Amino acid sequence: MPSKQTMNLGRIKRPRTLAMEVADELKAAIISTKIGLGEILSEERVATEMGVSRTPVREAFSILQHQGLLTVLPRRGSIVFRPDASDIEMLVDFRRQMELGAAKLAINSAPAETSSALNRIIESMGHARNNDELLAYTEADDAFHATFFEFCGNPYYGQAYELISGRISALRAHLSVPLQIYRTKAYDEHLAIGNAFEERDEEKLLIVLEQHISAMTENYVKALASL
Repeated sequence: MPSKQTMNLGRIKRPRTLAMEVADELKAAIISTKIGLGEILSEERVATEMGVSRTPVREAFSILQHQGLLTVLPRRGSIVFRPDASDIEMLVDFRRQMELGAAKLAINSAPAETSSALNRIIESMGHARNNDELLAYTEADDAFHATFFEFCGNPYYGQAYELISGRISALRAHLSVPLQIYRTKAYDEHLAIGNAFEERDEEKLLIVLEQHISAMTENYVKALASL
């Protein structure tokens, strides 16, 4: 039988393509509200502004469509996602199930590491909140919730959440910030979540986290109606 010894082959690092760079730039622009929900993008316009040909832009649009951030319409351009109330309800429900599961795993498998990371992020959130740095607060909010997936010990949770993380980040920036909820209730809820983790109180953690996530349905629908 052939030997199954390690062949000592070096790992190949995949080079980032121009299309990936374009996709990342567009995703960042959507999440930072430079590009609005429901805005129509054309390959020609994006290619001109970014100084690239239309081919990587077309490929970038395909990447963003796979991530749920764009809907590509042949010969009509591409539209940045703009969810309706039903879409928001389904997104929040999916997020709730994934995040509660990841948080439960994290508090049992890596409580100290997760708690330490959450506390550092809460400090950043507080600084951004006090200085009215909206984008910085949104980025810290994203990092806070991503922490559960980072330390849950099951990569499949993170892979599943990645399917909607871009849309959640965009909604957070476009809809949560205008409501100013980050200045009051939402920030206090993050503190409560962090405290529950620090106390290793799984029951309390799941209750406050579920309440925090579930409240987003009403908040997002309300904000969407005002756009």
